[in-house]
Amino acid sequence: MSYDKFLLFGDSITQFSNTLQNGFALQPALQDLYVRKLDIINRGFSGYSSEHARVILPKILESEANIKLMTIFFGTNDSFDHINDIQTVELPRYKENIDYLITLAKSKDIKSIVVGPSLHDPRMCLEFFAEGGRQYTKDPNNNQRLYEYSEAAKEVAKKHNVPFIDLWNIFRETKGWTKEELFEVSIAKDNWSIGEDGLKTFLSDGIHFTGESYKILYNEIIKRIDENYPELKSDNLSINFSDWKDINPKDLSSIFK
Repeated sequence: MSYDKFLLFGDSITQFSNTLQNGFALQPALQDLYVRKLDIINRGFSGYSSEHARVILPKILESEANIKLMTIFFGTNDSFDHINDIQTVELPRYKENIDYLITLAKSKDIKSIVVGPSLHDPRMCLEFFAEGGRQYTKDPNNNQRLYEYSEAAKEVAKKHNVPFIDLWNIFRETKGWTKEELFEVSIAKDNWSIGEDGLKTFLSDGIHFTGESYKILYNEIIKRIDENYPELKSDNLSINFSDWKDINPKDLSSIFK
């Protein structure tokens, strides 16, 4: 009765992937695709960084059996520009942490997909933080820092020969922006060349994803599975328990065959 599992491991963007966003939610979409084949397990932790992740993942793997596939999606909080003393993880340590998470997954024979951090809108972010009583006078993060962390995660994924989802560049290319245009985004500048509403396509509050972003992430996850782990494609997995038409009415134990 124990299903094989697909683990979504990350921060708040993973935690919130079960919430409907403009008619779409990532985790239910994956569960629908893998129904009766893999259970989709959400282990997203709002506000957590890769430093916290390396403490948590061993405990998760102790308590959850039969994990076959997982996403590793950290970096958004790690790259915050020192706005508090708990979230920021310096770039070299961030790389070490991602390396550790991939290595641990491999040691348990779990296939992994690394997801890099995406884009940032400081004005929306500051409004979001202010609603929670947090006041800042500088950009909490910036797109250049996020790019550097994304590139670092990509480098580690390449070292381990595991697939990487480059959301930073995928989102950028979707809108036709240049890196330099995104680097300019700051509360210190009155006008951004990408437009005041440009990042709202992808970000609901300057950090977290819209339904459009989750759709993109969903499609990229499926693409990476198809290309790198075809044995774990939904079409290549058998359903758990017999199809109802194959059940022998005189022997209901045939359900399990």
